[in-house]
Amino acid sequence: ARGRQQSPINLEVGVRRDRRLPMLRWDGPSEPYQAVLVGPLYANALTLTNLEGTMTVSGLPMRLRNMTIHTPSEHRVAGEAYHGELEFSHEASVGSDRVGLVVSAFLSLGDTTAPFLRTTLNAVRGFAYTFNPHAVNGLSYDPPVYQSDIKPPVWFSTQEAAGGVLGHGGNYANYMTYAGSLTAPPCTEGVTRIVLRQPLSITAEDFALVASLQGHTARPDQKQDGRVIYETVTHPKGG
Repeated sequence: ARGRQQSPINLEVGVRRDRRLPMLRWDGPSEPYQAVLVGPLYANALTLTNLEGTMTVSGLPMRLRNMTIHTPSEHRVAGEAYHGELEFSHEASVGSDRVGLVVSAFLSLGDTTAPFLRTTLNAVRGFAYTFNPHAVNGLSYDPPVYQSDIKPPVWFSTQEAAGGVLGHGGNYANYMTYAGSLTAPPCTEGVTRIVLRQPLSITAEDFALVASLQGHTARPDQKQDGRVIYETVTHPKGG
């Protein structure tokens, strides 16, 4: 894709603090609901779809649409990539199919996996195929658990995710933002990108599971082209 506002980028140069940046919040169902897990056979990366909730940015409600797990991270901080990156895509307006906002959370190896991710990873374990760079189509099918075209339901809680993602390390007020794009074709621009600073934890076992299924799914760094990256002034501690 051609353009001057492509994502991802290296978050290092041209960063300005902005006191006007709001605290982030997701509003959504208090009870868990059924989302749908789509495997790499259908998507570039493992994607949890049919999510529910909204995040308001610049006075506009953005509807939560899906969560994609990238390995390794797509964004870099001072040139360094994380093990993974969760990308929460939001529709620009109710009833629209255009993504207008993507909120990213890094994944870093730790002793535990963020609790809100566990139901998703349990479903991931049931997929029949693993990533195999030597196979003709890059996938091998041993042992079969789900058929290749099955999209298993996953119980997901938007409120639990809000606590585990935005509440972790004060991420609700600890982030960077810039004007960017989608990272999958057609890489449409006009997308507000928000990158949370405090990474979430994932165990080495869980990370290996995801990486073995999908391999490398990160788009290469794109040129910043003079874009300004804005960051929050306050960096709350906690999480």
